[in-house]
Amino acid sequence: MLKKLVFTKAGLFALALSLLVFCFLFPGCSSIKPLPVAAVVVIDQINLIDVKNRQVVRQQQVELKNGKISAIRPAGAAIEDANAVVIDGLNGYLTPGLFDMHVHLTDPAALQLSLSHGVTHVRVMHGLPAHLKWRDSIEKNEMLGSSMTVSSPILSATKRPTTISVTDATEAKAAVRKAYAEGYDLIKAYGDLSAQSLNAVVTEAAVLRMPVAKHGPHPSGAMPWQELAAMQSLEHVEDIYQGPLHYQQDLAALQEVIEQLNKLKVPVTPTLNIFWQLTSISRDKEAFLATLAQDYISPLIAFEQRHNQVKRWLQSSEKMAIHNSQTLQFLVQITRQLHEKGVPLLVGSDAGALLSPHGLATHTEMQLLQQAGLDSFTVLHAATIEPAKALGLTKQIGQIRVGYKADFIYSKENPIIELSVLREPDAVMKSGRWYNKKQLTELRQQAINGRSIGQELWLILSNY
Repeated sequence: MLKKLVFTKAGLFALALSLLVFCFLFPGCSSIKPLPVAAVVVIDQINLIDVKNRQVVRQQQVELKNGKISAIRPAGAAIEDANAVVIDGLNGYLTPGLFDMHVHLTDPAALQLSLSHGVTHVRVMHGLPAHLKWRDSIEKNEMLGSSMTVSSPILSATKRPTTISVTDATEAKAAVRKAYAEGYDLIKAYGDLSAQSLNAVVTEAAVLRMPVAKHGPHPSGAMPWQELAAMQSLEHVEDIYQGPLHYQQDLAALQEVIEQLNKLKVPVTPTLNIFWQLTSISRDKEAFLATLAQDYISPLIAFEQRHNQVKRWLQSSEKMAIHNSQTLQFLVQITRQLHEKGVPLLVGSDAGALLSPHGLATHTEMQLLQQAGLDSFTVLHAATIEPAKALGLTKQIGQIRVGYKADFIYSKENPIIELSVLREPDAVMKSGRWYNKKQLTELRQQAINGRSIGQELWLILSNY
């Protein structure tokens, strides 16, 4: 039902002409620089959210060195380094930094906006060469933003300017080798690949030890379910409804699908947020759009979406709005049953599609998972530990433990009681750098003001 951002060559040049004057009149450029990291930082009088053990560890002291957690001690313990920067936690709470496992982006402001809302790591699901540069710059502390895992450009059987066309096993293997050589972290396989092509993708990627994520939690064609066992993740519960269930709310067929997914134990990324958004647009029209953080959306993407998907849902009938609402509730039900059966879930918002704002969309997705019956600890597990496991980073990020990267959110209130307190953090620490609430607000504004539409337009034109 929801089509991804698709630019045609004619559309790109029309868009370029429409925005050319604007780009020259308002040529913003990003000047945001990372804050320096102190040699030793100590956060005292703090409570730790231990997601793994489903507990709040109270009255602790956390020591950080060179961007990593070097010690965790009882609050008030002696601080050995006289030059340490000491932060009074004021009996607040540290929560592991959040992952968003399904985002799309065309400008670095999205990474800074995400970070400002406590999303310390994102998985980009339609990679471009520019993303690889941003990923490496952030890793080297040359650029500020959420750290990144970057998929290949989408491998699809449908020929589009924005995807890599794959129609047989030979093309599939060549596409995987090319993505590997270019430095992408994983392969993104679209749902329209034939069974032969998808098998070739999985086989070649396994040789290169390169993960694969698939659009749609179901096999391609007549492929056996078990051949999906090697996937890093399976995307969009909407595709269960559209694929195996053939747009029918067939509970018996759903149970068969869930049984198969449970056998695989491959994580599923529901991406409820994006269907919630299109439902809200179709139902509430401009009144809903007025509630969105419009300045979070790239003007370039907003322009394209306003003339494409957003226009479609604004013009939809009342009957379609009712249908969308009923479908959304069914997708929430699917997610609930996946959780109850024990299928691992990942938080992924599909931010960057429609008018879905980076950072804020992650929290909307978490809220929707709560509506699907997940409690606060379980939602946080899907936003921290489970993503780290899927990405092979379980000993580096996703928990507040000695030796782990110092990526976390500070909140004055307990997020287990009210998860929404993480939406507007009181502070965020990224790789040992502390950003207080005022700095986070400034970071958002700098990201918005520093956008360069010209640079973004050039990125799209040069990569597609």
